[in-house]
Amino acid sequence: MIKQGKKHIKIGDRVKIITGTHKDLIGNILTINIKQSTVFVDNILPRIKYSKNPQGGEATKAELQIPVHISNVMLWDKEANLSSKIGYKMVNGDKKRYFKKSGNLL
Repeated sequence: MIKQGKKHIKIGDRVKIITGTHKDLIGNILTINIKQSTVFVDNILPRIKYSKNPQGGEATKAELQIPVHISNVMLWDKEANLSSKIGYKMVNGDKKRYFKKSGNLL
């Protein structure tokens, strides 16, 4: 059994990519792959892959989304216009996420 750790992001969160070839891009999370610990961000341009036709006709063109590891994204605070780690606090009996730098709730 593979033990899965808790994730600091959810689908629809606004994130900033902090490392790699797409560094400093800001976008929303489209999907999360828990087993591979990767996410797909909407502002990353897709990779184009061509595959041959076995009968010898035209090659087909496919656009593949580029996955980003979860550790390479950080949540983006729109109000404070900066990226920040998150914390958890209880508000009216509910567990809420908040940005540690600004204190704003998500």
